[in-house]
Amino acid sequence: MAKSSRRSKNTTPDNSNTHLKMVGLNKALSFLLCVNLALESAAFAPSTTSKQSHVLRAAADDQVVDEATRNARIMAPISSIMAALSPSLGLVSPANAAPSASAFEANMRKNFPGALTNSAISLRVAAALRDRGYTPANTLFGSSLCSDEINDTAESLVGDFQNKLGTDGVFNLGGLGGLPFVGISGMGAFIHHVPKNGKIFIVFGPHVGISDKGVVGQIERVGQESISTSCGAGIGAYKAIMGKKGESEAETYLGTKDFQEEYIIAKLSDRLDPLKGQDQSNESITFLTNKMYDLVWEMMRSEINAYTTKDDFWKEVTEVTLLGGIVVNRGHGAGVPGGEDFYQPLMLKSLTKDGESDLYGEVFGDFPALAAPHRAAKYV
Repeated sequence: MAKSSRRSKNTTPDNSNTHLKMVGLNKALSFLLCVNLALESAAFAPSTTSKQSHVLRAAADDQVVDEATRNARIMAPISSIMAALSPSLGLVSPANAAPSASAFEANMRKNFPGALTNSAISLRVAAALRDRGYTPANTLFGSSLCSDEINDTAESLVGDFQNKLGTDGVFNLGGLGGLPFVGISGMGAFIHHVPKNGKIFIVFGPHVGISDKGVVGQIERVGQESISTSCGAGIGAYKAIMGKKGESEAETYLGTKDFQEEYIIAKLSDRLDPLKGQDQSNESITFLTNKMYDLVWEMMRSEINAYTTKDDFWKEVTEVTLLGGIVVNRGHGAGVPGGEDFYQPLMLKSLTKDGESDLYGEVFGDFPALAAPHRAAKYV
């Protein structure tokens, strides 16, 4: 009996220690959760730091931009720790625990490195524009993104920019694929709306979906059970060029009345030669999307140059800033986590009567995964 009693006494402290460890882990996890929530809130808090220089230095002079980046880097490991510990402590059931890394994010990082959430992009660029004297009263905002409704939601890039810039409206320049199909006349109408001695800001580029399973070119849409293509115009052109006219968008609407899609097909035809003979893949749709970006930029540059090369243009406009990149849409259908879309910035430049300034490195240069070197690599 004495031995049994001793065993019983030894068992009690062990259970007590286990309980204390669990309490300690719960407290630690609660602390991490508080830090995580606090950082998420702080990442979008307005800056109260006065600017000492008009030079845009994202990592040094602009605390709004630097704080968002720093907090994002801190929150990532904290979130991973929380996801790993929560199920074992019983605070979150394994069935409801968020995955540490999604197929969407993994394939986005692989194929579109340097992409940031819409809110992070607009936060950084809006801070840079404010440094350059852009205000709600003197700024005309235009966008040339695809007319797909997934690019016009409450959390869209354009909506974020409107909120952070304080502009009342946006002039829509884009048609299928994000190409500025408004043409010279539409661009002229847009430019003539600028406030006197005002500034112009344009965001442009194609878009591409990545499904919850990580398939580039596919996306889940609200209210639809089957998967959808994104960008439909780009992938439709791709299928037509690859000789797969029997599939979906490729031949359904082709004809004399479908000039936007026919233009895209004609301009992409020779550019997709490296893909011929290959099966559709994440890599091939990434290649296609980058070629779509080239089409958007070439048309945008042509329309902008038609006006900025005229002497009288700079009597009314003091600066034009262009942000070019690729919108990466994520699914928002039933059973899909949803969340913010992303944007891979490829170009940020300013035009004045004195010439052109490259702002990309100053606003996005603190990220190691720059988009520009990635675009120079071979996709296939």
